[in-house]
Amino acid sequence: MKQTTGNILVVAALILAGIVILGYLSSTDAELSRYNNGWNGTATFYDQLERTGSTPVASSATLRSAPPNTHIMVEPHHLPEEEKDTLRQFVRNGGGTLILIAKNESANSIPEAVGSSIRIHESILSSIDREYADPRMVIAYRAQDHRVLKGVESIALNQPATLTGGGEVLLQTSIISWIDRNNNGRADGMETFGKESVMAREVLESGEIIILSDSGVLINSMDSTVSERDNTQFRTNLAAGMDTSYDTIFSQPFETDGALQAVTGAKSTNIIKILVLVLITGIICVAYARRIL
Repeated sequence: MKQTTGNILVVAALILAGIVILGYLSSTDAELSRYNNGWNGTATFYDQLERTGSTPVASSATLRSAPPNTHIMVEPHHLPEEEKDTLRQFVRNGGGTLILIAKNESANSIPEAVGSSIRIHESILSSIDREYADPRMVIAYRAQDHRVLKGVESIALNQPATLTGGGEVLLQTSIISWIDRNNNGRADGMETFGKESVMAREVLESGEIIILSDSGVLINSMDSTVSERDNTQFRTNLAAGMDTSYDTIFSQPFETDGALQAVTGAKSTNIIKILVLVLITGIICVAYARRIL
């Protein structure tokens, strides 16, 4: 009886250790990280992409050899010329839809590369028409129909930038919005009210680029805390597109620096997780074998 109880305790301890190890390999607190399950991570969105069969693109060659209908990039950084050429071919010659979700002006290298006139501006966009008491939790309204806005009338944004240039506006703020140049939370001085574009589309030969100037809309908390808006439907539309892929090379949710690169790489590798499970199973087998022999 004591031996049986001991066996149960050993197995329970090993299972608990495995859960802890897998939890460690699957989490981080980095903002926008795909592996961050906290309020400011994007784990929920990328889990949704995986569940709907979207393909992670870890090589430019994949985008060239088997281009999808839609490709999603989030706050991309440091794109080499070869990658820019690949995106240009994907949109202009391949007839693909490139969806860029970013609020940083550094991402303007993407529309520049594909020949789009749309540009991101890191403005302090504020509005009286807002979610909660934060003027930077701006509400954006549908201005044009598009498949990514099916069933969407309005969404809540999280400190968005603004868009200028050509193309057609898909989402815009209400007229009681302004650029808060002195960052005091009020429209004063030379600041004036007006509608601002936050999502725009431009047709480029046989393809198109769509830019949303707010990556914050993808964080975990923006899916569950804005139930009166259509954020959930919008994210569903992004994930449910036919033949969709998402960038894991240059997008910030997959970014790592220095010594953390190996750790985060392990977190993103299913083989590592499988090896952990095999190791745990092996320990359990050894534990039982010693008691049996």
